[in-house]
Amino acid sequence: MAETERSTGRIKVSGKVLAAAALIACAIIAATVFVVPKFAGTFKEYRALRADLKKAQSEQAAAEKSNAALAQSVKEMTRMKTDCEKLSSQVFELAAKTEKDITEGKSNKKICYITLDDGPYRRGQDFLELFRKYDVKATFFMTTANGDMLPDQADISASSVYPDYLRFGHTIGNHTYSHDYGSGGLYSDTGAFMQAVEEQQDFTEKATGGYKTQIVRFPGGTGMAGSRLGAIEDSLREEGYTWVDWTVDSGDSWGSDTANASLIKSNVLSASKEQDIMVVLFHEWSEPTLEAMPDIIDTLRGSGYIFLPLFPGSMMVSK
Repeated sequence: MAETERSTGRIKVSGKVLAAAALIACAIIAATVFVVPKFAGTFKEYRALRADLKKAQSEQAAAEKSNAALAQSVKEMTRMKTDCEKLSSQVFELAAKTEKDITEGKSNKKICYITLDDGPYRRGQDFLELFRKYDVKATFFMTTANGDMLPDQADISASSVYPDYLRFGHTIGNHTYSHDYGSGGLYSDTGAFMQAVEEQQDFTEKATGGYKTQIVRFPGGTGMAGSRLGAIEDSLREEGYTWVDWTVDSGDSWGSDTANASLIKSNVLSASKEQDIMVVLFHEWSEPTLEAMPDIIDTLRGSGYIFLPLFPGSMMVSK
């Protein structure tokens, strides 16, 4: 025979088959020893790259979604700003006429300018809801002294709530970026004060899509500026700002032992008997003010008062 056969039990296996089997076995052993470890690392790297690719694709999709939402938000803020400016122009024109008529004795109406300092706070949303319910417009003097967060709810960005105030037709005023009127603070020189005003203006514009605050309230009032008041007023005037104090202090910042809702209500209503146009100082963080506000609004409205937002041309505002 040309080739020999070997017998294993009943099965006869040729030499070629055995040789082929031995060759396959060697190949398997070689692959196990040399090839598999090499490609196992490659496969591991491949799987890692696939995971990174999927993660990158997911992040890209999320970023695109976020960018689309941001673009829509910017678009909405721009539209809201335009609508707000148009409405404010109409309201301010009417308010100016009403002020003039009151001072000339041509109207039996009275005006109360509700102003709230030191916002934004989470409680500000409660004031917004209350004012919406009572159809009241107010003025909120904002500061960024607490950074971009709400002092009473630190997980909410302060800048994110700015548009809410405009959406309901209120005026946003400038209460300086730092609100620091201690030694070496914003009253240390005119430049320091103006820097605090401009920084707050920049923050407000970014948060609202370009809203320009034109009315400044000095932290602690203009009296805190001392001998520098004249120079600061000149600088404000040069930059196109107006400023305002108040004619009535509600007393809500007099201390927790005295600043209760009853005192606040009494202070405001007593002063209203002698003022046909008044600017009332409140603070956005004050819970007693929030408690007293419905009675204050109802009582003043019953006495002929209307509630308007301050505007740069108001006779109550310094220019």
